[in-house]
Amino acid sequence: MSDDRPRLWTPQELADYTGVPIRTLADWRTERARRRGLGLPFVALSSHNVRYRDEDVEAFIAERVVAPMDRAGD
Repeated sequence: MSDDRPRLWTPQELADYTGVPIRTLADWRTERARRRGLGLPFVALSSHNVRYRDEDVEAFIAERVVAPMDRAGD
């Protein structure tokens, strides 16, 4: 029997996976940072229990891919 539940990352798991410190993830969850468009969506299970959905983590990473510069003038 397969488990079809969505993957929910803990802040520690996400920090280990991305190298983004837990403190930075917490800063990104503040209302001020969210208004500025920083961070990534999260699920607030309670005031002290947050998770990150797998699809949001992957989208966040994909949005930050930087393509090489065109060096046509060389």
